[in-house]
Amino acid sequence: MKKKIRRNRHITKYLLYSILCVLILVLTGGLFVLISFNLVPMTGNTTLNIVIAVLLLIVSTASLGAGIVTFVIYKQSSNAIRFDYATFELVKGINSERAFLNYVAKDIRKNRGKPNALVAFTVTRFKKIVFVRYGYERGSEILGMVYDTFNTLHKTYPHTHYGYDYNENFLIYLPNTPFDQVQEYVNALTDEVNKTLFENRNEVKFVADFGVSYCQNENDEFITAASMLQRSLIAADHGRIESDLGGLTLYEPKMYERNKRNVQLGLEIERGLELGQFELHYQPKYDLKLGRFGGAEALVRWRHPEPGLLSPANFILFAEQSDLIIKIDHYVLEQVCIQLDKWRGQGKRLLPISVNISKRTLFTGNIVNHLIKVTDKYNINPMLLEIEIIESPSLQDILLLLSIVKKFKNLKVKIAIDDFGTGYSSLSYIKKIPFDVIKIDKAFLDDVDIDQKSRLMIKNIIDLAHILEAYVVMEGVQDEKQVRMLEDMGADCIQGFYYSRPLPPEEYQHFLEDNLFEVDKKKKRGRK
Repeated sequence: MKKKIRRNRHITKYLLYSILCVLILVLTGGLFVLISFNLVPMTGNTTLNIVIAVLLLIVSTASLGAGIVTFVIYKQSSNAIRFDYATFELVKGINSERAFLNYVAKDIRKNRGKPNALVAFTVTRFKKIVFVRYGYERGSEILGMVYDTFNTLHKTYPHTHYGYDYNENFLIYLPNTPFDQVQEYVNALTDEVNKTLFENRNEVKFVADFGVSYCQNENDEFITAASMLQRSLIAADHGRIESDLGGLTLYEPKMYERNKRNVQLGLEIERGLELGQFELHYQPKYDLKLGRFGGAEALVRWRHPEPGLLSPANFILFAEQSDLIIKIDHYVLEQVCIQLDKWRGQGKRLLPISVNISKRTLFTGNIVNHLIKVTDKYNINPMLLEIEIIESPSLQDILLLLSIVKKFKNLKVKIAIDDFGTGYSSLSYIKKIPFDVIKIDKAFLDDVDIDQKSRLMIKNIIDLAHILEAYVVMEGVQDEKQVRMLEDMGADCIQGFYYSRPLPPEEYQHFLEDNLFEVDKKKKRGRK
């Protein structure tokens, strides 16, 4: 960072020099013209007048020459910067996509039969993490460090060729480079970036999805540079879907068909959201202490025009790998507000509704502002909403998560951690994040009838949650025996098929009006 600042100051110095030369040129040149036309008084000494005029002419000419030289130096120094760090627009130093592909096309024709590799990667995911944590201005500087590592690596890999497209993909051509050496290059790039980030005290780990393809296909046939790029991008996208950890993925033919299906699925999801094909079902939650239903969880379903009603298993996993999950989460939250407004207008019973929010939406989807917008739009009390965080954040996200949770709590919105006990960092962060609700994953009930250890674990989690003053919901309860056991353990609430499956809105309200579980309903039946 310090080197970059010194370099920018050095460049600015030449610009100031050229401006100064122009000012001197204007002053001396103007004075020379005035003297030439006798528009200013001169001395009575003709020789002295001539000397003054000649000196002014020399100074103005020298200023003109110096101004031109310093301005040229300024322009050359400016062009040496590879990127505009504020806008990430390409300037001189990295080839455009067209120029890059032209170079690759010529080189692979010249070097047929060699393992010429084309690597593509995007830093979009990393950029979002940086911007969310550090803000736009500092995020821009950090990303500038990433791009500067190309200069460092070019000393070790002098034959590499770089390119950039305006979809934020970086392109690297590595001639005559087997896959294991490509992996070494990617590791070196990642290590260099992380080293630079660490030296500048930025607590963020560089994550990028690299894809690589070669100039010969699976049939050992020669392919074009454009096809190499397409395959590299497909491989990078495949790696992004498979893992959140980044890394290098080698293109395989099966990825092409999968990519086509994913593109089609993405288009269908977006179209489905526009047409309102996604609908919500509500699963009631029974409060053991109060003896009545105290809320429900909104669960999304997709009423697809061809296969019919689809469960989240058919689309959520795919959506979570892209910004589609943000659109779905925003859609669900607004639909819940619409439904609460409708029930209120019909005089129906209103219970708090919990909504699952993905990690991507939580950290990059501006979900707090969206919640304020939709609750204001439909005049919904935020206390009727509960946000469930369905992914366990890593330890480095705790501070960011804490700030977001505080924003929700300032709005009187309760925060729940879903599927507790399945995330590796769960115990370490629930004591730091003021969760209102802890939902214990149903996996703990799988062998609870025969395994005493499972029962002890559930009991300990319930006790721990109560120490933290959290409300405990047990998910996936199937029978009355489990209900009684959990009640004895001190659980606060039960959610599961024992009470009800997820129900469409009309069935949900009908269930609340007429069910066999609520205490006051049983008393009424007893008096008849």
